[in-house]
Amino acid sequence: MLLKDKVALITGGGSGIGRATARLFAQHGARVAVADFNDAGGRQTVEQISADNGQAIFVHADIGRKQDIEDLVREVVERFGPVTVLFSNAASYATGAVDEIAEEDWDRTLDVCLKATWRLARLVVPGMRAQGGGTIVITGSVHAIRGYPQYTAYQAAKGGLLALTRSLAADGAPTIRVKTILPGAVVSGLWKDHSPQQRARIARMCPLQRNGQPEEIAQVALFLASDMSSYMTGASVVVDGGLTAVIQPPTDD
Repeated sequence: MLLKDKVALITGGGSGIGRATARLFAQHGARVAVADFNDAGGRQTVEQISADNGQAIFVHADIGRKQDIEDLVREVVERFGPVTVLFSNAASYATGAVDEIAEEDWDRTLDVCLKATWRLARLVVPGMRAQGGGTIVITGSVHAIRGYPQYTAYQAAKGGLLALTRSLAADGAPTIRVKTILPGAVVSGLWKDHSPQQRARIARMCPLQRNGQPEEIAQVALFLASDMSSYMTGASVVVDGGLTAVIQPPTDD
């Protein structure tokens, strides 16, 4: 019960890392607000939590839209009280090199992957301060620290999250702690267009020779959201199966 009596808001909670984390946070005593634009997925997450005797609600929200974020935080506060744990996890991206990606795709990627975290933080931080503190956990990516072709906007957004993490940590100290997870190749909803062959090729790039599972990132999110990481803020944690630590070119089939 590492999050007993906490109110946790999780974006992108309808699948993948968000769903796994929502379920784990609920198991550890948090009242969980699941936010997603995928209504069916978000409601299914809540149903799974309820089946495990946890407390959860679903709130429809497009995290790339200012009004949706404002409505989301307002509803969570009305139903559960001030947010004490924010897991800013939602992501969206369009691929394309610098001279290929459309400006509207660039804007959408940064709105969801970067600006939404700032919008969420500015709305929940006052309530956290009033409650005596809180934690913000952000899903970043190893794309923030390594270059990769065709991901111009996504990498810019994820790199920005690292700087935002440090800034939020400075602004929130000493009562609000802020940390970012940098997952590597984790099988999630963003992989829907990856073929089995592509997934296998990516796995061979990792020293652990496999892709990560959402539950493995959720475990790290729990650590960072709880008092187990009480002396951490402004920090990032890489969870990538060794992908960025070892130069290991993929082999062909």
